[in-house]
Amino acid sequence: MVQFINGQIERNEYSTIPYTWICGEQPNNSICIMLPGLGYTTQRPLFHYSTNVCVNNRLDILHINYQYSQNEFFKKLSGPEQDQWMYEDVTTAVREVLKENEYEKCFLLSKSLGSIPAAKEWKHRNLENTSSGIWLTPLLKDDNVFQAILNSDLPSLVVIGDKDPHYIEDRVDKLKQNQLVTIVVIPNADHSLEIKGDITATIDAIKEGNLKIQEFIQR
Repeated sequence: MVQFINGQIERNEYSTIPYTWICGEQPNNSICIMLPGLGYTTQRPLFHYSTNVCVNNRLDILHINYQYSQNEFFKKLSGPEQDQWMYEDVTTAVREVLKENEYEKCFLLSKSLGSIPAAKEWKHRNLENTSSGIWLTPLLKDDNVFQAILNSDLPSLVVIGDKDPHYIEDRVDKLKQNQLVTIVVIPNADHSLEIKGDITATIDAIKEGNLKIQEFIQR
């Protein structure tokens, strides 16, 4: 059995960060912090099944459920300001929620927009015991995201479809040069890891992605 603890953190008058902390009845040594996309929330398939994989492998989970599409103040910020805003939201929420708990190992799983604050964490290392990264359809067009994965000194898993607008073959090839980075390219999959017009193939794509996540966290 697991417990679902819902709440929200108010960082300032323009920033309220909802979260769901999913933890076992008995203490677990590891946690996976999940950072969703802009419209791809933690209720969508990739996060639903990734969460189940973590639960089955005795990891606690923290969903950071930021809602930037509804934040008018956030929309008025410049690109770099938005990037920093997201990172401060994430680090503030994680520290506040987990302030009385210690985990030996922390996985940081990000999807799409979530790869931006994940990339900043790879640079600044403000969270405790971050040991591995799972990058689902990362924004490889963003130089900061690309460089963070390329230069990663932590084990990382990248799952991306070759029909994703952020799939850049040259950059994916360069990422393969880092022996700590495992690359999984799903043929014909888009930014949601879905195969347009083919439900069965979409189910298979999501299954493959989650199998790779399971293999990665079981290492």
